[in-house]
Amino acid sequence: MTVGAGQVALFLIYRLGLKVGWWRRVTQNLGVDPDKVPELRGELFVIPSPDHLKNLLGAEETDRVLALADEICQGMFRPFGGDPAPLVLDPPCPLKPWDVYRDNLAGEDIKMVWEPARLGWVFTLGRAYILSREERYAQTCLSHLKRFLQANPPGYGPNWASGQEVALRIPALLFVLQVFQSSSSWLNEDRRFLISSILTHARRIPPTFIYARAQNNNHLISEALGLYLVGVLLPEWPESKRWRDIGWRWLNWAFQHQITSSGCYVQNSHNYHRLMLQLALLFVRASAIEGCDLPDLTRERLKMAVHWLWERMDARSGGVPNYGHNDGSNILPFGSRSFIDYRPTLQAAGQCFGQGRPLPSGPWDELSLWLGVKEGPSQDFPRITLSPGIVKPSGQSSWAMMYGGSCKGRIAHADFLHVDLWSHGINLLLDAGTYAYNLPSPWNNGLARTLVHNTLVVDGQDQLQHLSKFLWSKGGKVRFLGHLSVPEQRWTAFHDGYTRFGVVHRRSLVWLGEGQWEVTDEILPVNRRGSAQQQHQFELHWLIRDGEWEIDITQLKIKYSQFGLEMRLCWNFDGDNVTFVPITVRLIRQGKAIFGPAGNFECLGWYSPTYYHRVPALSLLLTWKDAVPCKIVTSIVVERAGNC
Repeated sequence: MTVGAGQVALFLIYRLGLKVGWWRRVTQNLGVDPDKVPELRGELFVIPSPDHLKNLLGAEETDRVLALADEICQGMFRPFGGDPAPLVLDPPCPLKPWDVYRDNLAGEDIKMVWEPARLGWVFTLGRAYILSREERYAQTCLSHLKRFLQANPPGYGPNWASGQEVALRIPALLFVLQVFQSSSSWLNEDRRFLISSILTHARRIPPTFIYARAQNNNHLISEALGLYLVGVLLPEWPESKRWRDIGWRWLNWAFQHQITSSGCYVQNSHNYHRLMLQLALLFVRASAIEGCDLPDLTRERLKMAVHWLWERMDARSGGVPNYGHNDGSNILPFGSRSFIDYRPTLQAAGQCFGQGRPLPSGPWDELSLWLGVKEGPSQDFPRITLSPGIVKPSGQSSWAMMYGGSCKGRIAHADFLHVDLWSHGINLLLDAGTYAYNLPSPWNNGLARTLVHNTLVVDGQDQLQHLSKFLWSKGGKVRFLGHLSVPEQRWTAFHDGYTRFGVVHRRSLVWLGEGQWEVTDEILPVNRRGSAQQQHQFELHWLIRDGEWEIDITQLKIKYSQFGLEMRLCWNFDGDNVTFVPITVRLIRQGKAIFGPAGNFECLGWYSPTYYHRVPALSLLLTWKDAVPCKIVTSIVVERAGNC
């Protein structure tokens, strides 16, 4: 399995506690009397002046922030950074004790209830208040917060079911206390009420901290950070020293053990890698308030984590491949022009942990501003050798990545050797993402399967055995072949996820110059099941950004008028003794074949840029039967429109 024995034991203890009602009993008395709360000591956020913030953001971005805040004033928000939706702060009634809730509420994904409860919208209102000094933003924030806290009494309802969700509200509440302290709409009693709520949130975390330890992922970091923040900023509260010590211990342990020496995060997800860095930035800010330096190993691991993500970011757009779980976690949305813009986090973390600034100055410096990150030297960010699988030719507008680095821990998707392609800041060959965890099949994490990725499927099976919604077997590994690879030009690797069928899949990703790429897929025998007498079915899939298309049985052309780009994919069998192999060519959009034979393709032809949001895409699916060894070559050309 992809979790250790110790984690399994902790999880079973947690489940037993749920069954006997123990966790409910020890979380019954969470409330704190507002008249007995201490004052905050220290400020987690650095409040900028209106002029400084306006100059940093520029007129266009300032207008966008104000427009988003106006939406919230009108009762709308952007869940997971997607399209506007009603801001629902009241959970489904009647309220029940928190421990009876599961992943689905009357057919709806519980994350749709949790998302507004993370209070991410307070950051938008706070930014708008600083930019404009309009009291309506302060009044809206206070009104919404009171409504939420009154509708979600401690220990009751789905918004108290997860210690992580509780912990992630703490930075937002601390932000509100600072940003609106000068507002005439906020009274001292409102301030005491919010501080009592912060203490109540902190009290909810320790009883079920065993679950976070069992997960050993972002849950552990989020909950430890929540305890640490309250312990540092409210040190006069009787429980604060214990909370601070728990937070300090487990935050350092997690950063040192969840990040590999190469910088990869345990969850095998770019989205969770960003979340981890954002939590680390809050940690280092709070540690500075109490005058503590992070241990050298913690800083070293975070430094490598910055480099790891920097290698995978498209510098022109700030985007990264949609690798692994992507459930919309962007808890510090400062400076992000869109959900998929990673520049603010990279810039702040680069200056804090990476010994320099990865990017020149821009609106993405806003996160650094709010967290008081000192500006490092400009454009001297240390360069290190790119990880295996990444081809970023110097001075070129096109780059690609083949999945399968040295990450350890829980495998997120069965996506070995998936290829992502970017050109002129546009992601053209896509990773479908996540879309949803807790909806009816196939949308119960269905985009984690091998078929939806840009790789090859053997006999209709995933590369790994599916154990549960989030767990895969450890039956396969990717190995990069150094003797067949040339960094910045070619990577060759294979994975052994299909050895149970007697074959291995070997893939080469090659840059041929300018916007020309070549991907060669070889299926090689390894035992009797892979003998020349045994035929297998193969499916090669490419998920492509939606555009104007033309297709026949040998090539696909796509035109992107809005970007001024065109792309062509051609495919052919290759080898010393190539014989004719019948191949079925399909183009699928929104789950339906628009070229080639019909079939059941519910999950194909979709792209999910963030959680609970999906848009049409084009799935090119090539299917054939053959014995091994066999080889198929896909040629990809990206050019400016009119030249392809």
